[in-house]
Amino acid sequence: MFSSWLGGVITDPALMQVPLDDHLVHRGHGVFDTCTLSSGRLYRLGIHIDRLLHSAELARIEHPWNKDDLIEMVVDTASAAGIRDGAVRYWMSVGPGGFSPSPKECPEACFYCIIFDPAPLGAEGLDPMRTGISEATVLDTPMKPPLLATIKSNNYLLNVLTHMEAVDRGGTFGVLVDDDGYVAESCVLNTAFVTNDGVLCTPPFDGILLGTTIRRVMDLASGALTGEGLISSVSQAPVLASEVRGDLISEMFLCGGDTHLFPVTSWDGVPVGAGEVGPVARRLIELLDGEAFGDAVGEARDFIDVPYDD
Repeated sequence: MFSSWLGGVITDPALMQVPLDDHLVHRGHGVFDTCTLSSGRLYRLGIHIDRLLHSAELARIEHPWNKDDLIEMVVDTASAAGIRDGAVRYWMSVGPGGFSPSPKECPEACFYCIIFDPAPLGAEGLDPMRTGISEATVLDTPMKPPLLATIKSNNYLLNVLTHMEAVDRGGTFGVLVDDDGYVAESCVLNTAFVTNDGVLCTPPFDGILLGTTIRRVMDLASGALTGEGLISSVSQAPVLASEVRGDLISEMFLCGGDTHLFPVTSWDGVPVGAGEVGPVARRLIELLDGEAFGDAVGEARDFIDVPYDD
């Protein structure tokens, strides 16, 4: 763990702590992001740091770091940990200083970073990315207001309640639908669909999180999948929930976390398309895995090699 509050990297788990008076903890006045560490390379760290800085600006967190500073702290943490495969998560907060709502009592912003072994998302004992998941519409948990939805903040209470309600209704992560009947997002994942005429479509980012994974999926789909004839085009446009539960959609999936793509085989008990994992989802999973964990080349700017002492 790296802690700017303590002034360096910590390798003793007993010391990996955040002060209770950090406004990150008791006010949620902090932002975070995550990237993948694979074979000693940090995958797409740059684009995640861009989003972290954007979130910090919207959250009015004043701090002294630029993009290169933050990347250096993350790289140093991975290097000191000596870990070559795992997940990386980092937070920026207004810092410790007291228990009022005002950040003026905080003498300095803080940055924390940890390297950890991620728990699998989805159903236990299964491989939901290969077998697909059931989903449910979330009815009782409200969507975040647009400002909070576009900031990747430390306040994820509504995200957690979205997931819990989805499980209660027989789903996995939950699907949020706005008042006009359009699909928004899941608890921690973006939504995407393949229409019967081969268009890969995802909702606009107005009022939902600017997902890094869905943007990579759209890039891969525009290139590889159109070239292979699996889809005809890529579009970012509103999607009515009624269209998905009708007969206009052949595939639906949720994606996030760099490499997580979950095919949705049923929604509210109604099969999506043929009710099985489709060819577009299977190919995208293969491409994402190959780029992050395999031998696929990818774009050079998407990888940062971690220097290890050994």
